Parts: sequence; C-alpha cells; structure tokens
Amino acid sequence: MKNGSTGLSGQQLGVLGENIAVKYLEEQGFRIWVRNFRCKAGEIDIIASRNCELRFIEVKTRRSMSYGRPGESITAAKRRHIRMSAEYYLKRMEEMGYVPKRVKFDVIEIVIEHTECAF
Repeated sequence: MKNGSTGLSGQQLGVLGENIAVKYLEEQGFRIWVRNFRCKAGEIDIIASRNCELRFIEVKTRRSMSYGRPGESITAAKRRHIRMSAEYYLKRMEEMGYVPKRVKFDVIEIVIEHTECAF
C-alpha cells in the first residue's frame, strides 16, 4: 500500500484527521467557526467556540505512535505561526464587534493505526 498501512497520502490523512476532530468537537458542544484559516502569518486547522471561549485548534494525525505522540511534532516555529495567525483573526473579529471572553490554544491528536495480520 502507498504511504503506510492506511493507504492514504499525507494530505488525505490530514483531512481525515481534521474531519474526525470536527465531529468530536461538535459532539462536545463546540461551534465550528472556520476550518483551515490561512493568512500571511500561517494556518490554523480549526477555530471553534464553546461557553464564550474561542479555541484555536491544531490537529495532528499520524499512522502510528512509532515516532511519538502526534502533538510532539509541533515545533516552536509552528506555535509562533499559530499565535500570529490567531492575533490576525482576533483583530478581524474585533473589527466586527466580537471579542471573546477567553482564548485558548488546543491540540487534538489522532492516531490511525492499522495492524494487519495481528493474530
């Protein structure tokens, strides 16, 4: 199979992970505002809210835990890009009259591990 046991390309795996994350967030009572927000500073996978809190969410999906937890791959540079993108988004929201009570940064880790011929 191409690119590991899932048969998915890296991009397809990422989209699948984000779809799983959105479903999970909605089940937890979050309202999804934006998916794949992009600006000059970078990208944010999901922007969602719940209980007057705005969440900027990075989704990391891996085929296995062989290289550690998915969230461990988020570098300092990536965190900086997410923060700068969030600042840009918040400025746009403020211009439209929306100011959240709290802002949080979340990571959703998804591992899709397929063990063929396990027994």
